[in-house]
Amino acid sequence: MSMATTTAMTDMSGMTMTTSSAMSSSTGDMGGMDMSSSTMTTMSSSDMAMVFFQSTLTPLYSMAWTPGGTGSYAGTCIFLIALALTHRVLIALRNMFFNARTQHHHQNPTKIESSSDMDGYPMEAAPEAVGRQLRSEWNSHPFRVATEATRAVFEVVIGGIGYLLMLAVMTMNVGYFLSVLGGIFLGALVAGRFGGVDANHH
Repeated sequence: MSMATTTAMTDMSGMTMTTSSAMSSSTGDMGGMDMSSSTMTTMSSSDMAMVFFQSTLTPLYSMAWTPGGTGSYAGTCIFLIALALTHRVLIALRNMFFNARTQHHHQNPTKIESSSDMDGYPMEAAPEAVGRQLRSEWNSHPFRVATEATRAVFEVVIGGIGYLLMLAVMTMNVGYFLSVLGGIFLGALVAGRFGGVDANHH
């Protein structure tokens, strides 16, 4: 075998060894990245575990509202109790004002044709009967700007307070959770007899 052939084989062997080393280094890097990614995923899952905890330093709604000790934490809990109480009272007032008016409109309801009555109509007359029913219902609930605007404001305020209470509970702070429950209890105790049950926030 000539010297040129031996040199070429040596060069090719060196290239093969270099390529193998690079592949093994790349595989090692990818394995490290996979392990690092798996570790980060595990840590994120453990950090996001929804469990109740006790702390007097839990922020509420913003980092600016972070109790600095037992006294401010107690004040925050009292605020949540008052907020939940207000929520139930507003629901009761809404039912008193608006449901009473709806019941007043239905004290003398117009005759609504039942499905059995509609069965006697020919096929082309049945849509007309449905249209008469819709017009009757629409006329029994006249649109008044002041009434509907007040109702809309009530709904917005009640919904906003409800979501604030939900966010307080989602902190998973035991004190905040019990404060919301305490406010609901007091609200039901004070205004429950007026029908203070909100179908949107069971």
